Amino acid sequence: MVHRKKRMIRSVTASELAQMGMCERLIVFERRHGKRSSANQRAARQRGLTEHERFYQEAVRASNKKGYCDIAMLVCREGPEVAALRSLREWISRKGTLGRWLIGGYCRLAPAVCAVLVRHSWLQPLVRTLIRTVAWVAGCALRLKRGDRDR
Repeated sequence: MVHRKKRMIRSVTASELAQMGMCERLIVFERRHGKRSSANQRAARQRGLTEHERFYQEAVRASNKKGYCDIAMLVCREGPEVAALRSLREWISRKGTLGRWLIGGYCRLAPAVCAVLVRHSWLQPLVRTLIRTVAWVAGCALRLKRGDRDR
């Protein structure tokens, strides 16, 4: 019986593919001896990571200030989903006491949900999918209400 070690197959990034076209010897060298980055490259990478973290924290702070669309702002940023949900909010709030009560409950609940989403970032893609679905349904409902069936 022959036992063969299974070799781990590492995926190749788009950057590596582009680099292969430019310098085959560098790819071979990095495969044999490992990737070595310069001090400038490490500093640039760290600046990029810091900037991404700052952008994320800014979105978290902005979502806590906006009020009504906290959760959508956290997971979707400012996009068409948020606009559709804001339109839905305005339409619901004009419907009367029940609509204002629902929106008030959301405003009280949203900061706690955002705190959980920040702590457990793995939940954000799931919530993003849910919000996009709700926003799509809301957009369709609002278009039907306005009579814009062609869009």
